[in-house]
Formats: sequence, structure tokens, C-alpha cells
Amino acid sequence: MQTLSDILAPFSSHEFFSLHWPHTPLFIEGDGNKFAALLHRAGVQDLASLTASRKAKVRACLPDFEDEYSSILLEPADALKAYRNNMTLVFEKMHEQTEELARVLENIRSDLGLLTGGKENDLCKARSIMYATPAGAGTRLHFDANANFVIQVSGTKRWWLAKNESVNNPTERFTAGAGEMSAALERQCHAVLLNELPPDAVEIVMEPGCVLFVPRGYWHATTTEDDSLSLNFTFGQPSWADVMTKSLQEWLLNSEDWRALADGLESRDETRRENAIAKFELLVKKLTAELPEIAGRQLLEESGLI
Repeated sequence: MQTLSDILAPFSSHEFFSLHWPHTPLFIEGDGNKFAALLHRAGVQDLASLTASRKAKVRACLPDFEDEYSSILLEPADALKAYRNNMTLVFEKMHEQTEELARVLENIRSDLGLLTGGKENDLCKARSIMYATPAGAGTRLHFDANANFVIQVSGTKRWWLAKNESVNNPTERFTAGAGEMSAALERQCHAVLLNELPPDAVEIVMEPGCVLFVPRGYWHATTTEDDSLSLNFTFGQPSWADVMTKSLQEWLLNSEDWRALADGLESRDETRRENAIAKFELLVKKLTAELPEIAGRQLLEESGLI
């Protein structure tokens, strides 16, 4: 069973939490045998075994934009044809396919201390994904709203990393050249987003056994010189806003006043609409009077988050 310490070795988890988590990348050189046993048990040591055991559809990235969100879903039998046509394959939700990777994913999430909030409203959204990238392909410059631990399984992949000077702790993904960004991300930005790699971007060459930690919001782009297979463990970054929203909602639902229908907020009748807004104003004022007496631990415990 692989833990965060196993993934990071010989780098210690203490050093990782002190120097890197959650904002600073970490590259760990390794040998090709470091994860051989894990990959063999999971049945993901090569592309042939990966496609042979696949039951769910495979995402094939269209070569026009070099981004996994510009893609189509294919049956596993057709995925290799797309791969031979220079399309990167994305094998999503590998933790649902193999218990081995499900255990590793949960071990890492637990070691990171990331909040789930329960199965019905998973705040962490932990995932394991395999990427099969043909020679000459890659991904366009982008940043993610999650944190990534990348294990290079076979081949070589070249990465470029750059600190995000435009937005801190983004809650949305963004790809350079994608056009308009979401309204939420636009509000979070304090400077114009990049269109190309900056001159100070760091270049990293991932070979079999290497590990790379890419923090949320960190710009990155990739390319391959030969066929590449990599395993990613990705984790959403539950914010304090998420924690407050979730815990406060559970606490408010103990009150019949807060459980009442939010009646009339979008009514065409102006009087009904204004009455609804006035009702909400009263509820908010009552809440602000009660909040100073509520402890954060109390909210967490009563909502079941801890």
C-alpha cells in the first residue's frame, strides 16, 4: 500500500509540508523500478494492459487545441486508433477501475489532511488519472484549480512550470488562448493572465520513476519527445469558504425559519419580490447577532465535517 511518504521518498513528508505544500512545486528524481510493483498490481504498467482492462470510455484530446477539455470520448477499442493519430488519451477515474489505485488515492488524501465533507458533497474530489501522450504531443499552457502529484510511468515528458502572478488560490481552471474566462475567475484575478510561457519558466524532464508535485494555480505546459505514460493523483482544494458554506448550511437547517421556502425572490410581482428580500434581510440580521456566540469547532462538529 503506497502512502504519501512512499510517493515522495527519498524526500520526507516533513520537508514536503514545511517547504512545499500547498504552494511550491517539488520535483523528485527516481529510478524506473520505484513504482514497478504498484503499477503491476494495478495493471497499468503499459498502454496495452491499460486499454485491455479498461471498461469505461477513454477521453481522446483533439490535436487542434492541445488541451484535455477539447476532446471526445471513445470506446477503449477505438482509443488506440486515436493514439496512433497523435491524440493524447486520458483514462479518467482509474480509482474506480482498480482497488489498488483507490487505496493509494485515499492514503494520499488522508495524509494530506484534505477535507471530503462526505460522499454526497465531496469537497476534495480526489481522482486518479492515466495520461498516454504520443511522441510530439503535449498540453497547452494552463493552470488547474486542483493539486497534482504526477508519476512518470514510461517514456519522457518535458514540463515547464511558472508561478502564477495573476491570481492566488484560483477556484477555476484556465488555458492560455481559451478566450473568455469564467466570471468567478475574472473576479479573482488581480492582473492579466498569461498568453505564453514567461522567460523565467522552469523546465523539468520527467523520466520513469520521477515524481512531480504541481500546486493549484501553477502555470504549466508539457511536450513529449517519445511516447509517454504517466499516472496523476489530483486533489481539489477545499477552501475556507467551502468549509464555512457547508458547515453553516448544516447548522442553519436546524432552524425551521431557515428551512422555509425562499418564496418570491424571482417573482414578477414587485411586492412579493421585495417582501422576500426583506425576509432574507431579517434572517441575515438575526444570524449576524447569533454568530459571535458560535464557535468554529461547534460548526464543524455539528455539520459532521470533523
